Amino acid sequence: MKLAAHDSAAIAFHDLAAEGHNIILTGQAGTGKTTLLHDFLDECGDDVAVTASTGIAALNLGGMTMHRWSGMMLGPKRGENLHDHLRELMRDERHGVRNGFNRVRNCRVLVLDEVSMLPGVTLDFLDLLCRTLRRDDRPFGGIQVIATGDFLQLPPVRTDPSESYDWAFQSLAWVKANFQVVHLTKVHRQDEPEFLGALGEFRRGRITGINARLLASRVAHFPDPNIPRLFTHNSQVDKWNAYRLACIECEESVYEARTQGPDSQIQFLRKNLLTPSTLIVKPGARVMFTVNRPDHGYVNGQTGTVIECGRDAVWVESQGNVIKVERYDWRFDSRDRHSATFTQMPLRLAWSLTIHKAQGLTLDSAYIDVRAAREPGQAYVALSRVRSLAGLNLKAWFNGVFVSRAALEFYEGITPSHSTTQTQKQTA
Repeated sequence: MKLAAHDSAAIAFHDLAAEGHNIILTGQAGTGKTTLLHDFLDECGDDVAVTASTGIAALNLGGMTMHRWSGMMLGPKRGENLHDHLRELMRDERHGVRNGFNRVRNCRVLVLDEVSMLPGVTLDFLDLLCRTLRRDDRPFGGIQVIATGDFLQLPPVRTDPSESYDWAFQSLAWVKANFQVVHLTKVHRQDEPEFLGALGEFRRGRITGINARLLASRVAHFPDPNIPRLFTHNSQVDKWNAYRLACIECEESVYEARTQGPDSQIQFLRKNLLTPSTLIVKPGARVMFTVNRPDHGYVNGQTGTVIECGRDAVWVESQGNVIKVERYDWRFDSRDRHSATFTQMPLRLAWSLTIHKAQGLTLDSAYIDVRAAREPGQAYVALSRVRSLAGLNLKAWFNGVFVSRAALEFYEGITPSHSTTQTQKQTA
């Protein structure tokens, strides 16, 4: 999916980027934030540092986590004195810290993806670190920051449920950076007006009238057993996948990932890739492709059925075609040929996966259980993965939809048009 060259938001984004502004590229799921960002990166080449708030997002972009890029490691905790933490970090002689410091000193433009999951304290510390290392009192030491994400999707992690969420847009660094907002409103993932209307209302925590009846009609008591199921917890995913695989009465094939490089980097890849280190499949198993390789006949999120397992390849029937799937190499740092590699079949069992791991995917259909969803935006992330209303299957009606009031106020403070950019009103 490509945004049209005349798209006003795309033009605004490129103009603001060229002028050196700090930017927040935002919009609901499926509006093309990732596509527009990839287009921007293709034009910039290697002159941009590509980071994300989470390992999954960083790998999807071919970059690294913001923590590793900057050398801040875990960073300060909420309530910790940032200057004290910085003094301690400056005494740290580890290569990862020192290499991060050098990246900060030499950076011109920093991309920060999935900013909704970045705590405000982390953004404040990044600002302090950049200003200190670059000896420049401008926001982020003069680095142009391009952030992307949707604050009505997954929130920052919090360890104490009694605390409020520490949103990035509530931080002092955010206010000083004067982020210009490019708000995408045209959804490309779905094209049914009724479904789009229901999703838009659901995103803001409202399920009323015709939209409530529309979503209620998608409660499925006997769904197709082969469509992907989205759960809130890993234990549910593992249990369902293991059960479905065991139901196939034939010999299994086991594919172990081949890894090379520093152990810490390998462990990062094992934890954050959609692809499992140990892939167990059988003919008849439902699988999902975990990388984009359109020249080989598949894209990330596409599903199919295994028809044959060989030593060095798996044959998958998908969308009427038989695809030969061979091992794929993931690299910890796409710009460092000495970094760790993870080589595996780009597949995973597709009977189920967590909502967290599904973020960024587009699915033709899914069976969704969000009864245990308690994080703001979690249920919306799940429902918005699906292309069409016919592909949406709900386990049960919702007990409630959790939305952050602070995040809603953030969007109330910006002009609700993808063709308009302005600095948003700050919210408390």
